[in-house]
Amino acid sequence: MPAWRAIPILVLALAAGACGPDERAARDCAAPPSWRRQVEACTQAIADDPKSTKAYNNRCQAYNQLEQPAKAIPDCDMAIKLSPRNADAYNNRGWAHEIRKEYDLALKDYDKAIELRPKFALAYANRGDVYAKQGDRERAIAEYRRALVIEPDNDVALSGLKKLGARP
Repeated sequence: MPAWRAIPILVLALAAGACGPDERAARDCAAPPSWRRQVEACTQAIADDPKSTKAYNNRCQAYNQLEQPAKAIPDCDMAIKLSPRNADAYNNRGWAHEIRKEYDLALKDYDKAIELRPKFALAYANRGDVYAKQGDRERAIAEYRRALVIEPDNDVALSGLKKLGARP
């Protein structure tokens, strides 16, 4: 290999080796190797920047994945306080309420997420899940189908329709 081709590789290798713990925490907070690692990384990111909306929202999502909604909700609340138009934070808080079977609160948050981002397929699909859990099959199917119009491969909507025995 000519020497000039090795220089970019060497620069990349040095940059990767220079990745410090703060940079690693920020990366793991955004794209974690595991949900527990995301909680740890986002906790570090919040310690470094207490106004990091993304860190609070990402930690909320990780707590939801770990089925710890009591820890998720305060993080989503903080993300919303820091960024009141953050549709993702409303969606994640809705999911935390859904885990707790607080369906009215979940629907309120999903509605707000959709109001802020009308083409938010996951929020429609999540709203469909709540309707399905409440036994409102027709509304659930309608929400899942709305999600699929926006995002034809949305796993939540496809799975929901399958559980209800409905076609996309």
